[in-house]
Amino acid sequence: MGIVISTRNTTEYEPGLTKTKKPINWSQIIFKITFLLPALLSLAIFMFYPIMETFRISMMRATGLGQETYIGFTNYIRLLSNEEFQAGLLHVFQWAFWSVALQIPVAVFIAFACTNYKTKLIHGLRGVYYLSNVLPSAIVAMLGTFIFQPNAGVIVTLAKTLGWKWLERIDFLGNPNIAFWSLFALASWAYMGFGIIYFMANIEQIPAELREAAMIDGANRWQYARYIMLPQISFAIRIQAILCTVGSLKLFDLPYMVTSGGPGYSTVTLGITLYREGFLNWQYGKAAAIGVVIFLLSLIFTIIQFSLQREPQN
Repeated sequence: MGIVISTRNTTEYEPGLTKTKKPINWSQIIFKITFLLPALLSLAIFMFYPIMETFRISMMRATGLGQETYIGFTNYIRLLSNEEFQAGLLHVFQWAFWSVALQIPVAVFIAFACTNYKTKLIHGLRGVYYLSNVLPSAIVAMLGTFIFQPNAGVIVTLAKTLGWKWLERIDFLGNPNIAFWSLFALASWAYMGFGIIYFMANIEQIPAELREAAMIDGANRWQYARYIMLPQISFAIRIQAILCTVGSLKLFDLPYMVTSGGPGYSTVTLGITLYREGFLNWQYGKAAAIGVVIFLLSLIFTIIQFSLQREPQN
């Protein structure tokens, strides 16, 4: 008789047979929750609760004294007709647009130049570029006031030395048409250092094989930058664009310390309006509504930027 050898996999699941489940390891689950609990509690206490409380107060007539009164979306409706809020909203949009359109390209160019034209001074240049980012906003504001001072500032003194009468007559912080751009120039110097160092670090992470292959194929430095470097650091550019946008929306310290939002409303921001409504006018409900607007705008712009720059899926 021949011997019949069965080739059927005996471990294959057959209908009618019960599949045994692994027992739940409760001790391991409790162990993981124990370590996650402090972080979750910190998020709940210092992030989620303040956000929800801000939403709640924005629906109230609240002054910090006496009883709060529910008024629905009245605070938001009043903001639409508030001239200071409108000016602040326009300025943060302008600030965000020009931060992305000017600061990021300049930072990428400087980072590319520093990483491709390497000299012995490269480490010193990194420190110089990042120095402005290390300085506190109060120091930057004092430097800006000293530079743009109309009577004895650095620019006016330089103009007198060179005999440029037209430059002497410009009031960089007192002219409503120029004050915004003077502040933007000061902030660009103060905040661009982080972007330069960030892009330099990303460029240096590009594999050397890609550069060598491009040079063998006859690509010059600018072709290498356009077709290899920029795609490789596209995610870093996206992150920096989000940081610039969110930072512009919540901008407060530098404009407030240099011009206090003036002259008029020419340099006011949403952060300055929030401060005035909440801490000077005691309108906590309206200030909370401005905070909610800043939060929602930051969230919306972040989602839009990620969706527009989403990498293609295979």
